[in-house]
Amino acid sequence: GDHITTAKSIAAECGILKRDDPVYKAMTGEEFRKRVLNPDETLNQAEFDKIWPTLRVLARCSPTDKFNLVS
Repeated sequence: GDHITTAKSIAAECGILKRDDPVYKAMTGEEFRKRVLNPDETLNQAEFDKIWPTLRVLARCSPTDKFNLVS
C-alpha cells in the first residue's frame, strides 16, 4: 500500500523501474481500476491488454486489483 511516489522510488532502487522510464509504467490501484474495469465492474479486456505488458508497479492496490492482474 505504498504511495505512488514511494513505490516508484523503491522500484527504481530495486531495478524494477527506471526513473522517468518512457516505456514501463507505475500506477495506483485506483487508476488501474478506472482504466480496466467497465461500469458493471467486469474486466475491459482490450484496455487491460494495453496496460499489463508495460505495468511494473501497482501502488495502493486492492486484493481484487492483484487478482485481476494475475488472472
